[in-house]
Amino acid sequence: MRAKELDALKDDLLRRRRTILETAERAQEELDALRGAERDPEFEEGAQSEHEQYTLALLGEAQRKQVAMIDAALARIAHGEYGVCFDCGTDIDPKRLQVLPFALLCTDCATRRERGTAAALQGPTI
Repeated sequence: MRAKELDALKDDLLRRRRTILETAERAQEELDALRGAERDPEFEEGAQSEHEQYTLALLGEAQRKQVAMIDAALARIAHGEYGVCFDCGTDIDPKRLQVLPFALLCTDCATRRERGTAAALQGPTI
């Protein structure tokens, strides 16, 4: 992979990371503001509150996972290991990395794993 392409992908990763962190911070600020505002007692039902907490927990987990994947990709760049498939050791297509800059697998290996997972979920055939 050329240095110019690698720099562009690194910039994209850093931008994505910054966006996730800024979005999470704004969401937390908005949630804090909502919690501090006076509310109509009828509006606060237990089920709605539970659903809000569940949704926020999922969003937070998804954001943490993305940041971790981005950080791992940045570490691979720093160590000169970026863009190499973990399974087969071939270079990952630059077009794939543009779409999914934290990809660990080439398209073939990712497809093979997905098919294996789908087969495992279906269980044994009788």
